[in-house]
Amino acid sequence: MNVKPGINIWSILPRTSALLFLLVLLLSFQQLLFGQSVTIKAVDEPLNQVLMQMARDYRIQLSFDDQLLSAYSITLDQDFNNPEEAITFLIKDYPLDFKQIGDVFTLYSTEAEQTVTNFRLSGRVIDSQTGETLPYSHILINESGLVTDFNGNFSFVSTDSLFDLSVSYLGYYIKDTTLSPGAANVLALTPSIIGLQEVVVEGSILERSGQIGEEAGLIRLNHKIAYRLPGNGDNAVFNFLRLQPGILAAGERSSELIIWGSYSGHSKILFDGFTIFGLKNFNDNISFVNPYMAKDIKVLKGGYSADYDDRVGGIVDISGINGSVNKPSINVNINNMTLNGMASIPVTKRSSLIFAYRHTYYNLMDADDLNISGGRPSPGKYDINIYPDYNFGDFNIKYAGSTSGGDNFFISLYNGKDEFSYDIEQERNNVNVSLDVEEENRQRGGSAFYGKTWKNGVNSHLSISASGLNKELYEKQLATRTSGNGGNLPPGREVLFNNDILELSVKNKTRIPLSKRQMLEAGWNYTHESVSFSQDSLDQTLANSDNQSHRLGFFVQDEIRPLKRLSIRPGVRLDYPIHLERVYIQPRIQLTLDLSDHWRFNVAAGMYNQFISETSVIDELGNVRYVWAISNNTDIPVLKANHFVSGLTYKYKGFTLGLEGYYKTTTGITRYRNFWREDIQDVYQGEARMYGMDLMVKQYFRKHEAWASYTLSKTEESFPYLPEYVDYVDAPQDQRHEIKGALLLNFSPFFFSTNYVYGSGFRPPPSPDVDPEDRYPYSRLDMALIYRHSIKSYHFEIGISILNVLNHENIKYTNVIRIPDSQNTSISIHAEAVPFTPTIYLNMAF
Repeated sequence: MNVKPGINIWSILPRTSALLFLLVLLLSFQQLLFGQSVTIKAVDEPLNQVLMQMARDYRIQLSFDDQLLSAYSITLDQDFNNPEEAITFLIKDYPLDFKQIGDVFTLYSTEAEQTVTNFRLSGRVIDSQTGETLPYSHILINESGLVTDFNGNFSFVSTDSLFDLSVSYLGYYIKDTTLSPGAANVLALTPSIIGLQEVVVEGSILERSGQIGEEAGLIRLNHKIAYRLPGNGDNAVFNFLRLQPGILAAGERSSELIIWGSYSGHSKILFDGFTIFGLKNFNDNISFVNPYMAKDIKVLKGGYSADYDDRVGGIVDISGINGSVNKPSINVNINNMTLNGMASIPVTKRSSLIFAYRHTYYNLMDADDLNISGGRPSPGKYDINIYPDYNFGDFNIKYAGSTSGGDNFFISLYNGKDEFSYDIEQERNNVNVSLDVEEENRQRGGSAFYGKTWKNGVNSHLSISASGLNKELYEKQLATRTSGNGGNLPPGREVLFNNDILELSVKNKTRIPLSKRQMLEAGWNYTHESVSFSQDSLDQTLANSDNQSHRLGFFVQDEIRPLKRLSIRPGVRLDYPIHLERVYIQPRIQLTLDLSDHWRFNVAAGMYNQFISETSVIDELGNVRYVWAISNNTDIPVLKANHFVSGLTYKYKGFTLGLEGYYKTTTGITRYRNFWREDIQDVYQGEARMYGMDLMVKQYFRKHEAWASYTLSKTEESFPYLPEYVDYVDAPQDQRHEIKGALLLNFSPFFFSTNYVYGSGFRPPPSPDVDPEDRYPYSRLDMALIYRHSIKSYHFEIGISILNVLNHENIKYTNVIRIPDSQNTSISIHAEAVPFTPTIYLNMAF
């Protein structure tokens, strides 16, 4: 509570044990205490009343147990040189003592010290405007740090009966407060942006665009900053992620992320707890997650803790919004590519319902997005324009809320679909070559969550999730001679591919605060996975498989703070795939050491297993397709990885410098080679090693910010089909250098931003007529200008962006398709990355 000069005490906070009361007397004006004389006049007055009068008269800050001190009476008329002397004299005949913490004098019972009492504090961090829970918020309690859970819940145990808190969350103003022990505390933070309007809280500190260096391999992102980056507003999540160090930007694979050299399918994207396997996303202007639905973005590049399972690469964990329980809201984004809308409706005082829908309203693909030479003129190569058809749409619905007792719950559902097709017919060298391609991908997912914080401070939750991806591809290739004689032509091909994957999971996680220096976490999970694959050609089944697996998992980890500046989190994960009849033990450990107030050192190491694999299939022309399969430890082994990560971070005011190094090894990588010319059709098992470093510099200046990063990396692989004299070769996703930078200027209501990415390039897919040493650099400069305007509760934002300002011709090697036009030569079709593209969009919030 606060006690100010001339103002009566407004309340007394209740204590939960023995009906004790806690008074916190705070003065609003700061004054030097040393040398301040104090006069006490009292006749048989309770000690608590004497101290309260002294606080009013001399503007000092006191903290004590009101009921305890009311039992002692004071009769006195005396002058003292300073407050310390006065307090010492007042309590000298009683079993009391005091200590000074900052400007606050805290009185306590010396008898109580003989028996150690644990006081518990628990609660939740929310948005002050919408009531949204804020996951993974950082809280400093009595100089001990902790992070809230998936739904913003926290719990803390201490021998102190008074809790001083500092709460922070990206994009929100830091909140400092003092609480007494108890449960169901609600800490409301003020956002810096409400709707599309900026909010300024004078005298408060704002957490900005992202955090690095909190843990080894961890990046936290403020998704609200993403809208200020160049783009059309509908790819904000993907744009923001690609500008982070360690996440590959060159190549523009928007359907999935390559993190620290990981292979396709080795990293996982989670949304509200269910897996996003990923639509094809041929068009890079659409993110895999609707930006209106994103609330918190956490990137785990490597060395992550034991509560994450079934991946050997990185993790992107995205928490969805819960909607506003205070009032309805609508957000609409219209751009020259897609239409996106989201509506949030309060259902009860504690719950809300959210709808979000995106769809293309015309054919997005440009005639030049696909061409024969990839737009790169060279001898013997020429462009052929292709007119593809592309359609995309997805839908989110979510119901979320809390109970009167503070429990959290939500049900989140997702459905997305894209379709892509094109055909080619071209005559070259007296040969007519034709190719018809049709592809359809459908992603479905959903999760149900219930979380509870018990009276003893223990927090636990149970979640059920389901996710599935269906991929269908039809491809017809044909080469016919139009005139003359020549060598034999390759046979035509007509193939229908189908690959389905379904994942069902039940998970439990419990956090137990043992003391203010120890937090125990444990959990279990059951996962069911099924995968089917078929390949048919001309009414003939070439391949067909249908497999299922059941897996039990358990983890435990203990966060220990033996010293004020040291945090250690050892843990272990156990996975038992029932069909393999084997327990996979995966020990992991994380360590954080604050070298000073500005320097932090992080290190992490661990073992990781993955029980489903996205196997690559390569034909003799270098065409690569990916097929999901369940590990069986015969032809598809369980993936195994070791991660070693270390980092050093320096932070001072608005400046951040981060350096991180990593070394990873992965075994059990499978690759199917179908080389009909060489009569090779076999599955090979290989291994890979990835190592490198990320350097990032970030600076905030007033309302502006800028960052730059450099990644030096190498990814090598080894397979039995390589020549005997070769141990390792560069992996397809290997790139040596990548440089990124972003500048965001805030001249409200005008905002300007620009970002740049340079990549040294990848090796091309293997082919007889391609030099494997060729690497075409990637370069892209984007710019944007945004204007915001508000009329009462209606907020508008107009943005103009130019993508690839310099029109550098970048190629997506992962989307290359080669078709034969003779026995010895072929035509390569590249999907060109984003060319010079002006975009305009309108955001509305009301």
